[in-house]
Amino acid sequence: MNHVDANRLGVVGAVVMAAWHLAWILLQATGQSQRVMDFVFRIHGLKSDVAVEPFDPGMAAVLLATTAVAGYVVMSGAGLVWNLLAAWCERSRAGMATRA
Repeated sequence: MNHVDANRLGVVGAVVMAAWHLAWILLQATGQSQRVMDFVFRIHGLKSDVAVEPFDPGMAAVLLATTAVAGYVVMSGAGLVWNLLAAWCERSRAGMATRA
């Protein structure tokens, strides 16, 4: 079976992206995000003067909504592309079978 449900894949993408960013929001709300950011830069061999802003619930909501929408769009789009390629491959295989 080569067909995927693009809508379901989009929902999975939305949930995963929102959950990942919810973890960041919780770090920011508890005051731990600067330490995490400094660590991430350090393990990548980078040095930066990036400063994490104070927690803002409104911006946190915007971050969750934006990443959920982006996750849905990207993953449902990937599902549609997958289905188009699967259909194209199936037609190609069927054409080869009739020629043989």
